[in-house]
Parts: sequence; structure tokens; C-alpha cells
Amino acid sequence: MNTAASLPEDARPRRRSERARLAILRAANELLHENGLDQFSIEGVAARAGVGKQTIYRWWPTRAVLVADALLDRDDLVPTSPPQTGDVSADVSAWAGDLAAALGSARGAATLRMLTAAATDNPEISRKLHEKFSGPIQDGALARLAGAPGLTLDSAERRITVDAIIGLIVFRVLAHQEVRSSDAVALARGLLTGLSLEDPLRATRG
Repeated sequence: MNTAASLPEDARPRRRSERARLAILRAANELLHENGLDQFSIEGVAARAGVGKQTIYRWWPTRAVLVADALLDRDDLVPTSPPQTGDVSADVSAWAGDLAAALGSARGAATLRMLTAAATDNPEISRKLHEKFSGPIQDGALARLAGAPGLTLDSAERRITVDAIIGLIVFRVLAHQEVRSSDAVALARGLLTGLSLEDPLRATRG
């Protein structure tokens, strides 16, 4: 039985269209990591994916939007949420170490640098970057801290803690410095230890 022939007429074009879209994203990702952002071109992607340039422009109006979508299409970029073992300090510290390992790897660092460059002057890419990348990373860690029994941090303290951990990693990646998991783990433990200590001012806040 010819499965393709048995599909409704409008289903076959949709399947071909989806195959083309996935081929374009795959080709774009390959070329980005082979040649970097400076040498990335729509022409190169079209040739690698076996499609015409107009097929690419149907979904992605600019080179920058295609770059962002290709990089964000992966589902293995970073660990977005800490584990849930019952020990919040251990969980957040393990997450920090894993995040540093992911973003500090050659592929992870290249991805982060290209995403940052693509988002710098493009509000739409910046929005997508937050929606699919930075937002989930922050939200996962914030949720873990919010649900920790015995850790009486207010929302501002939770956000400062998470942003400090992520900030250390991102700064080192963008500055082309070594990103060590042990440093991220030590920072997370130090922050949570300090914030867990009895703070006489906390009771008077709010």
C-alpha cells in the first residue's frame, strides 16, 4: 500500500513542508557550528538543506531570526531545573555545576555567544532567547528555591541568588574565560549558606 498516496491531498504538502523546515534547521545548526556566525549565510543553508532561498524566507524573514531558531531548536542545550532530592543546597549546587559544564563546553559556549550576538540588536530574537533559553533556566531554579522547606528567602533574594549563579557562568563564557563547574558549585553553596543564616533584619522587612 502506498501510504503517501493514501493521505489527503492537503496532508502531503504539509508533510513535505515540515520535512523542509526540519532540514533547514538541521543545516543551519551544522553550518553555525562548523563555520561560526560570521560565515553563516542563507545561501549556504539552502545548499546544505537542498531547498531554495525563498523556502527559507517563507519561515525566517532574516538571517538573524534563522540563527536564533536553529540554535534554540535543540532540546539538549542546558539543564533547566535542579533535581529534587530534598536537600535544596545540594540540588541547586548540582544544577549550577551541570549548567557550567553545559555552557562551558566548546559547543555550549559557541551556542551562547552566537545567541547573544544574534539577540543584541533584534528584539524578536531577544524575546525568543528569554522564552526558550534564559527564562526556563531562571524559572526552574527559582521554583526549586521557592519550594524549599526551611529556606526563608523572599522573592528578591531568590532572584539575586539565581542571577548571581547564572551571571558567573555567562560572564566567563562571553569573556572567553575558563568555566569550571567547581566554581559554580562553590558559589551556589556559599550563597545558600549565607542566606540561610539567621538574618535579624529579615524579620523587620516588609
